[in-house]
Amino acid sequence: MINDKKVAVIGSGVSGLCFTKYVNQIGNIVPTIFEKTNDFGGNWSYSSNRKPWDSLKLTVNQLSMEFTDFQYKNQFPNKDEIFPSNKTFYEYLESFVDNFKLRDYIKFNSNVIKIEKIGNDPSNCQWNVIWENKNNSNQTISSELFDYVVICTGAYSKSSISNDLQMKLKDFKGEIIHSEHYRNPDSLKGKNVVVVGTSFSACEIANELSDEVSNCLQVGHENLYSINRFFQNENGNDLPWDMFFYIRKHCYEKMDNNKTDQEIWELTKKQFLQHCPKQDLSKNPNSLVPVKSRPENQPPVGFTVTRNYIENVESGKIKTYTGDNYSISSVHGNSVSFSNDLGEINTVDNIDSIIVCSGYQVEFPFLENDVLEDVCHDPKDPFMPICLYEYTFPSKFKTIAFIGCLKGIFFQEIELYCRWVALVFSGKLEYPNEEKLIQGKKVLLKLRSIRPRPQFPILDCVYHCDKIAKEIGCLPDFESIKINDPDLYNKLWNGFFCQASYNLSGPFANPTKAKEIINTFYENYQHYKN
Repeated sequence: MINDKKVAVIGSGVSGLCFTKYVNQIGNIVPTIFEKTNDFGGNWSYSSNRKPWDSLKLTVNQLSMEFTDFQYKNQFPNKDEIFPSNKTFYEYLESFVDNFKLRDYIKFNSNVIKIEKIGNDPSNCQWNVIWENKNNSNQTISSELFDYVVICTGAYSKSSISNDLQMKLKDFKGEIIHSEHYRNPDSLKGKNVVVVGTSFSACEIANELSDEVSNCLQVGHENLYSINRFFQNENGNDLPWDMFFYIRKHCYEKMDNNKTDQEIWELTKKQFLQHCPKQDLSKNPNSLVPVKSRPENQPPVGFTVTRNYIENVESGKIKTYTGDNYSISSVHGNSVSFSNDLGEINTVDNIDSIIVCSGYQVEFPFLENDVLEDVCHDPKDPFMPICLYEYTFPSKFKTIAFIGCLKGIFFQEIELYCRWVALVFSGKLEYPNEEKLIQGKKVLLKLRSIRPRPQFPILDCVYHCDKIAKEIGCLPDFESIKINDPDLYNKLWNGFFCQASYNLSGPFANPTKAKEIINTFYENYQHYKN
């Protein structure tokens, strides 16, 4: 349409694809997705650009990684399939892209190098997007004017290794690999390998290496609660861990009644200890992976989802130098020394490789300084790299938005943010008011200052999703459903959290399809539960 406005979408990962789908459904804004590689999917691309290693499986089950109106081909996965591989999830994204005809909107091999503001009114400025086209040997520079910009570059834009660790590793004579470049243990078989870090990637890579290398050592400042992918419930059945945690009834019991953050933290600590008894020093004082509980006024230690990690440590397959602020203290040739705050020093010789799982920085090198200032960007802060209303809407520049540029934002939240921004930029919803914008930024700036920090900024995914849905106008009326459809209410309130509940009413509603998907979720939940 000649009078339609245009939106530039930076990145073709989950956020970029999902936002484009919603904008197309509304129909009055024309999207263009800029993708710097030759494939869509972002972190989940299955090309040579991908970050996941070959055997990686998602840490949440398939149902937690499903769009509200588009299901996997296999709607009833068995225990071996319920946590998708990178390949399975990419194939699902590929089906999503083809179903909604999104390829036509993607400019592949188009690296955005600058986004310039055009106009004097920051609340209504346009944006000149300048990009480098790498489709041929002769690289060209192009530009185009857009009415809106949506940043969907994710939380893993640049691998990060601290300056301190880099200085210590400069004298290492072996191989140094960042986790984003690790693919499989083939080249490491029979070698002595150190894994740096104790979070998700570090523990899973150490697990895989422990079966293949001569010695697998792991070093990290703090032990996290190690949650197995499956919990054994009261019926003796293996339940995917997130089917236990993401029940709307339980989430509301934890978050409601005006509980303080400190009270919620204490409830979370009790949950973790319930499922990680081998790490509870009061019950297991000789634990090899002990979690030292923090005081009541502090957030809990974080968690990681693994497969038999504790068992591999206890059997000696993984040798840990973790907790008590353990770190690499020095490196000489192929000898690596580890030390902690207790004064313990351990030196291990003949180390062949070091795999660094130290996370990522969130960077926006194409944005101008006043935009970065508006969102309080701090690239060195992986926990809270930007501070803006609901992690999405800036307070000053109101024709640009950020989706999914933060760790701990789950799939369900990302889709709601995509829906929200699409509705706002299309004029179907009002931009958040000044009071919300100011207060929202203040809340996040305060959260940024907390020490020690919680693992993720958002306390509860389900409760937070309902909060966003209420802003959008698609939160189900639970009290009305309880009276008029008790069976549906039971599935929504007592069953595994289903994001299709947000399609029962409000924008993009399709209650018939939503109920079909809710029934599928509930059948899966009952299958694993009983």
